[in-house]
Amino acid sequence: MKAHGVMKLNGRALGIIETVGLVPAIEAGDVAVKTADVSILGSQAVGGGLVSILMTGDVSAVKASVDAGSTAAARLGEVLSITVIARTAEGLDGILIEEAKRPTCVPERKAPEAEEPEILLEPEVEPEPEPAALPDAATPDLTDSPSPADEGGAEDALTVDMADLKKLKVTKLRRLARQIPTFSIPRGEIKYAKKKDLLEAFVQYMKTLEK
Repeated sequence: MKAHGVMKLNGRALGIIETVGLVPAIEAGDVAVKTADVSILGSQAVGGGLVSILMTGDVSAVKASVDAGSTAAARLGEVLSITVIARTAEGLDGILIEEAKRPTCVPERKAPEAEEPEILLEPEVEPEPEPAALPDAATPDLTDSPSPADEGGAEDALTVDMADLKKLKVTKLRRLARQIPTFSIPRGEIKYAKKKDLLEAFVQYMKTLEK
């Protein structure tokens, strides 16, 4: 199918088949010229994927070609509209665009992608280590053992040094705190106490020993 640029219609009939997409338009033009004696003026892309096939000839030939071409195009895609102008007015051919001057299809400009908002993550706080599953060999776990106060005996003062206590892990501090019956943190809450709270409680315990 070859476009001939602008042809003088000279009052002849004009047929137009408008399709969505180029492939149905080519099929329409091919079937149109095989159906009757018509001349293809060319194709025009009007944007949005719409393509028009223009043909001219006698009225009966143009009508037959438009009907056959649009039917064939509908099998491949969507036919948006068809029309047959039986007798074109003088000067109508002036609005048809020559093939050499036909504008090329400009691809649609995509809208810029919106920037995703920056998500600020809160700094992770390292959790306190859980008590070890196995008792430490150096420091016996006296959780279930009766304290000197429970046995009715006198409280044995433990000699503690703050410099050494600060080097111990929180699990060992908890075990050591359980051995002090008069510790300021209740025995039931010692296993949940943090290292900072345990050290403050040991400071208070040492003050009671100095009295």
